[in-house]
Amino acid sequence: MLRQITLTVNGHQHQIFTDDCRTLLDVLREDLNLTGTKKGCDEGDCGVCTVLVDGQPINSCLFLAVKAEGHEVTTIEGLEQDGVLHPIQKAFVEEGAIQCGFCTPGMVMSTKALLDVNSKP
Repeated sequence: MLRQITLTVNGHQHQIFTDDCRTLLDVLREDLNLTGTKKGCDEGDCGVCTVLVDGQPINSCLFLAVKAEGHEVTTIEGLEQDGVLHPIQKAFVEEGAIQCGFCTPGMVMSTKALLDVNSKP
């Protein structure tokens, strides 16, 4: 069933029409063109698709887009501000932790969620 939802992603509201069974990952990538969040296993095992929903890390491949309505979604694109990388992103680059870059966005988002809760884990 198609419905209109309003998503708040990286501080911006978006109104889209989507099917009830579409994942947040697919809506982010296909409808909002936020392709920094990657599709890996599509089963919630690898963490490549991690985004923050109200500050909590979630596997966006398992999270229905309609469930994100009324919540704040933060993707890897939402971390940099005015062209300046977030300190976590900068640290990943400086330390060579980006490897090929495919899984890096999920690792960065998981790191952000951890450090938001415990700044010295």
